[in-house]
Amino acid sequence: MSTASGRFDFTDPMVVVRVICGLFYFPHAISKIVGFAGTVGFFTKAGFYPPEAFVVLSVIMELICAIGLTFGLFPKYLGIVSAGLMLVAAYATARVHGLGWFWAGHGVEYLVFWGVASLAVALDAWNKNPGFFGYFAWPLRKEKAA
Repeated sequence: MSTASGRFDFTDPMVVVRVICGLFYFPHAISKIVGFAGTVGFFTKAGFYPPEAFVVLSVIMELICAIGLTFGLFPKYLGIVSAGLMLVAAYATARVHGLGWFWAGHGVEYLVFWGVASLAVALDAWNKNPGFFGYFAWPLRKEKAA
């Protein structure tokens, strides 16, 4: 199977997880752009200064993750970036709303799930294609039988 066709092999469950992790970023980033003033207010309450710069940075990083994860570009690295973004988002949410779990009550449940799924995407990509840093990041890689 070629790399290009493997990017969208939906019989591989991790491809489905990767694409979903990427697609979820599009509305997440768009909501920050459309509601820029409210997002700046949230970032201010979370303690990110200057908040406008952090909003722009987060939108850029989210769009990079959206495109990369959706299209299978650098998933071993962008999965880690995505997990990091979700860690920061969980921190900000907890700082502004208090440490709650359920997402419907401003908790971190959704962000933790998304971050863990993103981390799983990165580990799976490293396992399938050890390349640069691959063996160091995922040493329990199973060798294929001949």
